[in-house]
Amino acid sequence: MKILKFDELDSTNNYMKEYISAFNNYDIISAKNQTSGRGRRGNTWLSSEGMALFSFLLKPNKKMNIKDYTKIPLIAGIATLSALKKIEKNDYKFKWTNDIYLNNKKLSGILVEKVENNFIVGIGINVNNEISKELKEIAISLNGKYDIDKVILAVVEEFSKYYEKFISGNWLELLKEINDHNFLKNKEIMIKIGEASYSGKALNIAEDGRLEIEIDNQIKYFSAGEIKIEKGFNR
Repeated sequence: MKILKFDELDSTNNYMKEYISAFNNYDIISAKNQTSGRGRRGNTWLSSEGMALFSFLLKPNKKMNIKDYTKIPLIAGIATLSALKKIEKNDYKFKWTNDIYLNNKKLSGILVEKVENNFIVGIGINVNNEISKELKEIAISLNGKYDIDKVILAVVEEFSKYYEKFISGNWLELLKEINDHNFLKNKEIMIKIGEASYSGKALNIAEDGRLEIEIDNQIKYFSAGEIKIEKGFNR
């Protein structure tokens, strides 16, 4: 595992994609600042100094088929959550499919991109950065003055442990842990896919990684979508 550190990049995912042939499994790119950080569906990820901003490479494993890799964001999520618990004990939650929440506010976001047969796992965590007034209602930071490099290494090392469990056939065990921290469970939500919207109660994350939603007394399954929580608060 090697780590390349930068003061500023447009995006750690973009850098790794551009020079992907130079990297091996679990090699890391980190940056103090990102000028063009991205979230899922092309959303902008606001990046400021004091955040843990990094990407690492995941090479394909012969034990797995391509469908298995749809679960990588879930594995990255629970691994990040587990690493954070070891750094600072809190009641972290995993929001399907790619966020970590604390006190009903976003703490971390994850973006997994496939490049040929490789996967780039990009993660941003609010660690030591101040949250702006405009975002204080929806975002949170640990603000503990932690060593950013140690936080990054802890997450990648934790991911490698969870990934090893996954490829060893322990997905159902991992899924139970993910659902034990399921932020959306039993919340009334609206999920938007393209121009279509569906409202119902979020249940578990299913074995294939899709989200179960109870709509008109029927269970529907969703593999992606923009989620709005309908009661209590919106995230």
